[in-house]
Amino acid sequence: MESISTQMPTLIKGLGAIVGEIVLGVNGPFFFERFGLNVPEAILGGVLLGAVLGVCIASVGLAIRHRKPATATSRGVAVAAHPHRA
Repeated sequence: MESISTQMPTLIKGLGAIVGEIVLGVNGPFFFERFGLNVPEAILGGVLLGAVLGVCIASVGLAIRHRKPATATSRGVAVAAHPHRA
């Protein structure tokens, strides 16, 4: 059984998908009817686009939150010893 800390990214991405589906699904007719779609097609387009955007935004947020700061050597920068420190 996995611990909650290993399941947390999946739960956050799922929550992002749900929020995206709700927000763009409700507003789908407003956004997509101008492209000639009827109301059910516009809602479907909004739900699909919202789910994809929600997961992408959650993934980027998790990546930013869990990134490790780059060190000078990992960036390929040579670090010289400080002349006053022995």
